Amino acid sequence: MPIEAASRDYSLVGENAALAVQHGLAEATWYASPVPKDTMRDLLERRDGPALRDTFLWFALLVGSGVGAYGLWRVGSWWAAIPFMIYGVIYASTSDSRWHEAGHGTAFKTDWMNNALYEVASFMVMRESVPWRWSHTRHHSDTIIIGRDPEIVAPRPPDIRGLVLGFFNIKTIPAYFRHLWLHAMGRMTPEERTYIPDSEFEKVFFRARIYLLIYSAVLGLAIYNRTMLPLMFVGLPALYGAWLMPIYGYTQHAGLAENVLDHRLNCRTVYMNRINRFLYWNMNYHVEHHMFPLVPYHNLPRLHEAVKADMPRPYPSLFAAWRELVPAVLRQVKDPAYYVERNLPARSPHAEASSGSRIFAGKAGTGDGWVEVCPSECLGNEGVIRLDYGQSTYAIYRGPEGRVYATDGFCTHGRAHLAEGFVKGNLIECPKHNGRFDFTDGTARRKPACVALRTFQTREENGKIFLRPAP
Repeated sequence: MPIEAASRDYSLVGENAALAVQHGLAEATWYASPVPKDTMRDLLERRDGPALRDTFLWFALLVGSGVGAYGLWRVGSWWAAIPFMIYGVIYASTSDSRWHEAGHGTAFKTDWMNNALYEVASFMVMRESVPWRWSHTRHHSDTIIIGRDPEIVAPRPPDIRGLVLGFFNIKTIPAYFRHLWLHAMGRMTPEERTYIPDSEFEKVFFRARIYLLIYSAVLGLAIYNRTMLPLMFVGLPALYGAWLMPIYGYTQHAGLAENVLDHRLNCRTVYMNRINRFLYWNMNYHVEHHMFPLVPYHNLPRLHEAVKADMPRPYPSLFAAWRELVPAVLRQVKDPAYYVERNLPARSPHAEASSGSRIFAGKAGTGDGWVEVCPSECLGNEGVIRLDYGQSTYAIYRGPEGRVYATDGFCTHGRAHLAEGFVKGNLIECPKHNGRFDFTDGTARRKPACVALRTFQTREENGKIFLRPAP
């Protein structure tokens, strides 16, 4: 059952922010469906190929429709409206899913490709890249937790007028430019300070100034040439081409439970055809994505097949999801406590055994400070296991060269168990926010992880792994 908030105050600095912490809802451990370890490792494998193919096709559609729109506009043909509508949707709606997946760092195997696409898509979808990276990190930590999640689209009671205007970004655009100006002036809002580290502020300010310079240049070009054409390509697509984004996006969480720790209750998985799945980059598998955010978008259909027996019944179409969503949101106007209750399947008695999670208790040594962790065969190359010993939790790794390492067991950002993360080379990726650490020395290598892990001595002898724990 969801935990009721004291009020319907969704502010990140109100009373519900403190209550979420008191109730154990902040940075909590979420339910995860069981997936065999080998299957999950296969699903987590990153590749550049699918995202390169899909991004090339996406840019080809953008450029092709833009060239067609430009040509028809120049000759004064009203037929320019058709390619402009295509351009606007590709630019202002489908950039959302590219922003999302590249921001998670999972679309490409190569990090600079993720970062480049993220910056471009952030500008196109009118989201400042640095604040929204941290905002989305919080969204995944505290999904639809009142007082914690900065990305709740349909607070209760819903603002029906605001939701309708969302199809044209009428409310979003003024708020976006207010924040751009505020950040360009070197200021942050109190709510932003709750989830964006101080060390990131200068990046926020710098990018805001760059964004404003770009918009100023486009506006100046339009005024100088006495034509709206530049604005039709940059700026106005957010008005005439944003309608598809809420058609997809509102189905993610609207009308579902708040303040729960099971994504099956506050997310929807919706079956879509191949065209919609390409445009949306498989984000229709939204329960699966929130449960396992490290899985790349191109593997989400396979992940769905692996976990669907443990999921509520998926919605058979977008129409079916909206047929539930609209009445639920309208009912919440008069009854804010109402939400759509999802029916969960019975838990399999073999679920724990099939999860593949490796947790060891350790055995005390002979007084020399070393603890026996496990037999060497339990930890393969580029593998990780969890050790709970005393009052501490450790993550034990084997690097690609075969050497064993150990660090703190929890991510320093969100206290997620690192043993449930993904090892690639000498890096461990946090399963909750995709932060990365070099486990050979504990250094943080990818945000939101900023604070290094402690490392511990290990040794391997006589077919066993040993750890010297913290004093």
